[in-house]
Amino acid sequence: MKQFIKALLANFFILFFVIGLFKEGIILPEGGLYLFLTLLILTMTVLIAAPLLKFLTIKGNFITYFIITALLLVGVLFLLKIFMTGLYINDYTFEAISLGSIQVASFVVSPVLTIVLVSSLSSLICSIYRQLDSV
Repeated sequence: MKQFIKALLANFFILFFVIGLFKEGIILPEGGLYLFLTLLILTMTVLIAAPLLKFLTIKGNFITYFIITALLLVGVLFLLKIFMTGLYINDYTFEAISLGSIQVASFVVSPVLTIVLVSSLSSLICSIYRQLDSV
């Protein structure tokens, strides 16, 4: 039970941090209950990945956990976009960046790309946390 609560809180804050990085593309619900439920649903999605891997008889290492978590988060974010009140995933413009000789032109980020990037980044960080916690 102690491990579950620790993993729940850690993944909750990881997801909140990652979604905060994409604040132009993802608008979280204003109501406290809807915000909490949105993050709790995403957190439970991350937590269900390890039992799902066991059920599918797939060895639960870093790569498989990363892939299954990313796929589950993509699906759940699409469902939340449709059904959750106050959660909006919009187009936004990524501004141009110039870092010395490296230049990135501005481009429009679609909602699908936002969902994939948020899912991949949060899955990567959650997978790293899970591996480091198991050591």
